[in-house]
Amino acid sequence: MVFKPDNCIYKEGSFYLDKTLTAKAHSCVCKEEILEFFYRCTFTLSRVSVTKSSELIFKIGDNDGIEVEDCEYTISVTESGVCVRAKTEKDLIRGVVTLAQRVITDDERIKIDCCEIRDSAKIKVRMVHFCIFASTKLYELERFIRFCGALKYTHVILEFWGMLQYDCMRELGWKHAFSKDQIRPIIDIVHAFGMEIIPMFNHWGHASASRCMHGKHVVLDQNPSLQRYFSQSGWCWDYSNPKTKELLKKVRAELIDLCGEGEYFHIGCDEAYGFDFSQQSMSGFCEYLNEIAEDLKKYGRRAIAWGDMFIAKRDWFESKNRYCCNCKSIEEEKYFLCNLDKSIIIADWQYDSPVYPVQTSAIFKDYGLDVIICPWDVGERESIASVKTASDGLYGVMHTTWHTLSSGYPFLLLIAQLCWQNDVLNNRAELCTNSASVLRKAYFTNGDFEKSGWSEREIVERT
Repeated sequence: MVFKPDNCIYKEGSFYLDKTLTAKAHSCVCKEEILEFFYRCTFTLSRVSVTKSSELIFKIGDNDGIEVEDCEYTISVTESGVCVRAKTEKDLIRGVVTLAQRVITDDERIKIDCCEIRDSAKIKVRMVHFCIFASTKLYELERFIRFCGALKYTHVILEFWGMLQYDCMRELGWKHAFSKDQIRPIIDIVHAFGMEIIPMFNHWGHASASRCMHGKHVVLDQNPSLQRYFSQSGWCWDYSNPKTKELLKKVRAELIDLCGEGEYFHIGCDEAYGFDFSQQSMSGFCEYLNEIAEDLKKYGRRAIAWGDMFIAKRDWFESKNRYCCNCKSIEEEKYFLCNLDKSIIIADWQYDSPVYPVQTSAIFKDYGLDVIICPWDVGERESIASVKTASDGLYGVMHTTWHTLSSGYPFLLLIAQLCWQNDVLNNRAELCTNSASVLRKAYFTNGDFEKSGWSEREIVERT
């Protein structure tokens, strides 16, 4: 069991699952994705059919459950039945996901040990970021989504690195980019697991939609005449050009329409190489970001922006935490952050910070900004320091995956555990074996070697 709720009372006995079961269930957990996950969690030994109910409930057998008061959901397991109750539909989905993962084997039978659980996440906003690179396959995206659903994340950020076909400009996607019709079934899976999609499109640096180290540019490698939209190097968007602003406005509208209802839009804005930090440039950039924030408010959304360009180094920073602070001085930092629309959420990525607290987050918070801390799958200590820092009143956690998912799935599990419970897996081997166990239930490959696990190959070079 990867999820071990802090508030769990263990009791004698077990509920044994028959080959076929009937559940009384709210429609939100009657979706194929949830029922199939439950089936896989029983090792394909027990299939559940449902009778729909208007109550926020998932009930099998003779058990009316525990009323929900000061928690997100409750789970009751007795020898005569199981029952999940919740405050909201999303809470109920996460409760059923938790219940399913408590199924264990007992000789030739399967069972859920008796218990009473009152469960709530310690970190309420739990985001995870996925890059859809030019080499990404659709099954990799689906596998990732199902795994995140099994780990009870709340939001999935999809960043299409030139891998979506846009109506507003053909060159924004590579020739082999996915169509919207190919992506929509994936979006349905996100929603089925009670998660929300956050669309993402870089609005400053990374305008090439490609990694800097390899020199590709999704737009200019297809049509050099579109240079006017970019800085001279092509790395950044030229936000001083009204045509650029209009294009990015159309991009936002397309992504919002594709991804469905939601509260946020990630506008990137990291690593804007070549920015001169003059008073005029800083003023123009702040005005640009605030215009985007106002436009997104019309959709009922808040902008999320990476924070590295807005923060300067301090002499008193913890020496073991090597922070990335690209603002040239504290004075320029103050100008940026004092003039920034306070509805903009700062995503503070500091990947080489193994020591608690991650000090940069408190600086953003002191400027009156909501802050999401953003760990990466680089180490257990860094993950623990980030989530512990988030517990100090930050807005939430955003786990980033970048190009390392071929070995990074175990960190998705670690961050999820840290956001829910005190008892977490404490070494890489346990994280790997338990991640594999969850993934087999979330995404079944029917023996396809390349799709099994989280890497196409057994030997992978990490770059």
